[in-house]
Amino acid sequence: MALSGNSILQYESSLPREALRRIRLLRRADLLIGIPSHRNGRTIAEVVDAVLEGIRTYLGGYQIVLMNADGGSSDNTVRHFREADLPPNVEPFWIEYQGPNGKGTAIRAILEAAGRLEVKACLVLEARAPGIKPEWLPALINPVLQGDQAVMGCYQRSAYDAALTDNLVYPFLRVFLGSDLREPLAGEFCVSGAVATELAAYDVWETHVSRFGINVWLAIYALTEQVRLAQVDLGYRGPGGGEPAATADPRFLHTFGTLFRLLTVNRRTWMSLAQPLSAPFRGARAGYDRVPPGPDHAEVLLSAFREGSHTYEEEWRAILEEQTLDEVLALREQPADEFDFADRLWARVVYEFATVYNKGEGDPDKAAEALLPLFYARSASYIRRGRALSPAQRETLVQGLVDAFVAERPYFERIWEAYQDWEDDVTRFWLS
Repeated sequence: MALSGNSILQYESSLPREALRRIRLLRRADLLIGIPSHRNGRTIAEVVDAVLEGIRTYLGGYQIVLMNADGGSSDNTVRHFREADLPPNVEPFWIEYQGPNGKGTAIRAILEAAGRLEVKACLVLEARAPGIKPEWLPALINPVLQGDQAVMGCYQRSAYDAALTDNLVYPFLRVFLGSDLREPLAGEFCVSGAVATELAAYDVWETHVSRFGINVWLAIYALTEQVRLAQVDLGYRGPGGGEPAATADPRFLHTFGTLFRLLTVNRRTWMSLAQPLSAPFRGARAGYDRVPPGPDHAEVLLSAFREGSHTYEEEWRAILEEQTLDEVLALREQPADEFDFADRLWARVVYEFATVYNKGEGDPDKAAEALLPLFYARSASYIRRGRALSPAQRETLVQGLVDAFVAERPYFERIWEAYQDWEDDVTRFWLS
């Protein structure tokens, strides 16, 4: 679903009319730096300050549009942006985006503006990016100016903050797409103007991608659409936000769903993958050899798993194979200080849930909800193993999990091909 130049989108624009008029007046720019936001008044000032210092130090020779796509914040988020002291080569541009409420729609508005302004590169930075440095700007932008079409950040983080990437997204994409993209959920990324145009016109913006499925979808798009993709090591990134072990966290649920949908949408790719889809690193690696500061939350995650195991046991019985279910239920008896969710078992759990998510007759979102407590359990196990390790040392744990996913892939292919629809007495759990 392409949009070339300034032609009309086949889907309703995420930019309000005033923004479209402003773009026509601006006509063109070299770079667009966009910050999606919603109630980020406590954090956006740090990001804006780092961006402006980065522009003054590294990007003084470019005409830049600095854009804030906001979701109708009721705090002082937009004020921080509007009151910034801008260099003379920067045009401010703030909008309240149109469309479904969510981070993905805000990013779509930024991408659409970049395409309409025919920029050379479009950089997206989160409004909450603890640890952001001015050096992040040239690190992400320069590879695109030099010929890459997309560049994604890679970070050094605590075991808790890296849990979703390390235990699910990276191993999953490693197995099915042969990808070495280490941070598929990167909040900071840069794309060429042409790629921004293509992304803004894709027919996914009424799905979970419009909310919190955006980051993993961007990674999958880049890997499967033959985009020249690279990654850069941005070093330490501070602790993430959000409530730990929330009972229904859409950030996780939308990531699960977008990732699992890969198996249907890109079935030909993963079933006939001839060669790995690589993303080379640009620039030096950070070499962060200390244990990153950050929350632990292992006990909170374990508590959420034990509570969820009773809430979702019936659903687990409908989804998991008998042996897998027995091993999962046995985890409830393990003491916290010895808790271990084995790599092989976790790989099987993911494969069985992914199969049902794609082939089951009921609501796939309910399958994602039922997986959440099991993800919390696996995260607690990962934190217990990795809490005293540096990110470099934790790579041994991650590689062990990747090996388990690889070893269990024949098992996945068997259940994928042999899957039978649920019997009527089981589907009631998903259709009610």
